[in-house]
Amino acid sequence: MGNLIAELLENARLGKRIVTLRTNQSEPSRFALGYVVQHNDETVLLKMVNPNGLVHGLRAVRTLEIFQVDYNDRYIRNVELKENNLDQIYGRVKSPDFVGEVYLTVPELLQKSMQLRHVLYFHTYSGMNYYGAVSRITEDEFIADCFNEYGEADGTSVFRLDDVKSVVWSDEDTRAIELRLAMRKQEK
Repeated sequence: MGNLIAELLENARLGKRIVTLRTNQSEPSRFALGYVVQHNDETVLLKMVNPNGLVHGLRAVRTLEIFQVDYNDRYIRNVELKENNLDQIYGRVKSPDFVGEVYLTVPELLQKSMQLRHVLYFHTYSGMNYYGAVSRITEDEFIADCFNEYGEADGTSVFRLDDVKSVVWSDEDTRAIELRLAMRKQEK
């Protein structure tokens, strides 16, 4: 194991930060994700964390197999956010009061989300999916401030109401985005 990898692993261990270990160069998108429990010239022991931020076991990896270590990237920070805020992201989801209304349509749901400033995940008939907060709605269109999966602003888009196939309200990803937005707002 190289000195830089050992240094990064030690920094992650001391800082109690998640890393990814890549061991298969023919499939670089596959990796082990977790906290470094210990490491030496032969083995790295990880307390494994899944993409939802839940700890799910220990894994020992031979150091000779490691070809790349990732630390503090957007993906890892997103997993850490979920792990550090399990109750807020995975806690019991209450249905909004208006869900009991007799006849609820997609435009009405978009209108309610705009009033409450909730982030939605919506699917369109074109096959594109978006995270967004509705900022304006008319009889046949709406404007959404869009975000990527990490809660970063991804532009403003106009959509036709008829192009929306389905809407997801308050799932783990939209709650994580809302949490990130609230945290950024507090930092200002």
